[in-house]
Amino acid sequence: MLHRISGILYHVVIMNDNVVITGAGLISSLGINALETWEALLAGKCGIQSINNFDAQDFDCPVAAQVHELGASELGIHPRDSRIMDRHSYMLMKSSRDAFKQSKLDNGAIPPEDIGYFAGMGMVDYNIEDLHPSVVQSLNEDGNLDFDKFYSGGFQQIHPLWPLSMLNNINFCQVAIALGIKGDNTTFCPHADSGVHGIIEAYNSVLAGKAKAALAGGVSEKVSPLSIARALWFGILNTSGNNQEIRCIPFGRDRRGTVLGEGCGIISLELQSTARQRGVPSLAAVTGYGVSFEVSEDSHCPTAKAISLSMEKAIAKANLAPSDIDLIIAHGDGTYMGDKHEIEAIHHTFPDCVDKVTVFSSKGALGHMLAGAAAADAVMAIYILEHGIIPAVYDSPLQDDGIKFRLVSGKPVKESPRRILINSRSYEGQCASLIIEAVE
Repeated sequence: MLHRISGILYHVVIMNDNVVITGAGLISSLGINALETWEALLAGKCGIQSINNFDAQDFDCPVAAQVHELGASELGIHPRDSRIMDRHSYMLMKSSRDAFKQSKLDNGAIPPEDIGYFAGMGMVDYNIEDLHPSVVQSLNEDGNLDFDKFYSGGFQQIHPLWPLSMLNNINFCQVAIALGIKGDNTTFCPHADSGVHGIIEAYNSVLAGKAKAALAGGVSEKVSPLSIARALWFGILNTSGNNQEIRCIPFGRDRRGTVLGEGCGIISLELQSTARQRGVPSLAAVTGYGVSFEVSEDSHCPTAKAISLSMEKAIAKANLAPSDIDLIIAHGDGTYMGDKHEIEAIHHTFPDCVDKVTVFSSKGALGHMLAGAAAADAVMAIYILEHGIIPAVYDSPLQDDGIKFRLVSGKPVKESPRRILINSRSYEGQCASLIIEAVE
């Protein structure tokens, strides 16, 4: 509804006009689209394997959940453009295209200037091959780097657009150009909460009328020597045993750390009234969110208090009570202190109904996608609402003894949740929660 006051055009949202999801795209180690990933989760499959794109045997965690069979040629990307793209770029492109198409934004009914785009993105690492020729040409007779040789000609071996490939938002821009998106936009970086912030920003942009529709979500980093090194520095990876023993066990009694995963989740948001006018089905509604910050002194994660406050804010914004939440898709990354704090937070937020709270985490099967994690969970939430079934947490037979809630383990559970709360957190103290509901 539009009103003009003192010559200024204001957008007033009808109270019952929800912000709904009309499209979704997902790629993971278990599938190149959302349906493949969903079916693989229900089948109890796991995408965590030995790292295959570089020699990782000297790393204390040589496994990850990597995306396969996705490159420039599969997506029809021109070789010129692919020079400044990598796996994270292709994942973002594929998922955004899928969400864009499912929501019928590709038919031109909404002008490009009215379509927004918001994404959480991880760190972008250089490839050694990008710099190797320049280094070789710049070595002196002793094998040391000679800066005179580098600046007199060695630098010319570096592709002139290489610096652009190091900017995480350059991939965001390339996707926007490919899809013709010209509206409200921004990027967030680099932890798991950034994907939720992307969805929150899209939600508010649509609600305020700055965009009629918006794509939002997050994409993981490419698993690389530098991404593994960063995660090891944070102390979050499982570094126990050989390749066959290293896994991610969310809320497990014997959990020892997380495992990195690759993937991307993107959803398309718009007002329910707009979706009806366009004849596009509403898959679910985003009704609440909450964010908080407090870093724990004993680990690289938020405190239980911060996680609890994030959930409480999301529940309050959605005008719900804790007992209204049917399912929590937890951050549950398999780190000892991280899961411990999330367990405490859930117990604190749901004190009168904690034994009835159902909890699921996808990271045992998909690994930790960092900026893509919560967005991927949002896509999975849509499938859970549609099919009335909750996948089991992969490989978590022995649960933490302190758990009072119902962790889905062993096999999928047939339930029909209506309201799902999704948690995410960084390794610097930030946490964010999102509520997704079924549409009547």
